[in-house]
Amino acid sequence: MNNYALTERAEDDLLTVFLDGIELFGLNQARRYKDELDRCFQLMASHPQMGRPAPLIGEGVRRHEHKSHIILYEEKAGGILILAVVPAKSVRLLKL
Repeated sequence: MNNYALTERAEDDLLTVFLDGIELFGLNQARRYKDELDRCFQLMASHPQMGRPAPLIGEGVRRHEHKSHIILYEEKAGGILILAVVPAKSVRLLKL
């Protein structure tokens, strides 16, 4: 089974997404969105090349879009390392 790990940055991003989701959409919807992201992470870990290469962000970085967010990650032995989860509108400003 392939695994995924989160950088500290990605953990902070997920917390922000969750808290913003509670404020904007309520607790139940925020939980559903977090669960969707978790399922995305598992799917990406099983199929690490499903995301598109993102060479402008970094060498070896891939990106996968999920609704209004972009998940940035790298392939690692046995899975992936999630680098960040950013709003799609701000990905061009991202510095990793």
